[in-house]
Amino acid sequence: MKFLLRQLSHVMLLGLMTTCVEAGAVKSSEDKSPLGCKDLGYKFELKVLRLLPATTADRQSLYFMYNSQSKPINLYQMRHEESTRSVYLNHVIRPGQWAVLSTSEPGMTYICAMDDGKSSFGRVVDCEESLKVCEYARVKYGMNNRGNFWVVDSTSRGAAVNDVLRYGIIPR
Repeated sequence: MKFLLRQLSHVMLLGLMTTCVEAGAVKSSEDKSPLGCKDLGYKFELKVLRLLPATTADRQSLYFMYNSQSKPINLYQMRHEESTRSVYLNHVIRPGQWAVLSTSEPGMTYICAMDDGKSSFGRVVDCEESLKVCEYARVKYGMNNRGNFWVVDSTSRGAAVNDVLRYGIIPR
């Protein structure tokens, strides 16, 4: 009888764990920030993402961004009058994927949007609810790869870290 009760409890526990996984209660390790990537150098404000690399005192910053939504997120850059560039650094991050931005701008602002079929730009969504962001505050760059560009388009966390290293950027 004890054996039967023990077996029944194991089956019930296994069923409960399966239900939690199916319901999304257990998070994937994919949404965790890469080792050493800190929760700094940015803020969410009025549904937009503001990148503030100047707060880290480095000239060049490296941001990892994760799309936590089930649809692609479009990032549209808002430029200021004092911007040194004439090209927008817009980007799309696929669902459950990471992208990496390298920047030397003192501040950048992004609007987040999702395709809705009604507008070519999509529907504006709250960046704080859609993105996970972290910054490598102390990054070693080679002379040939400084500037403002998307280092990694949209991929898994491990592949993003490997691509950054392959590009010649060393996060510390």
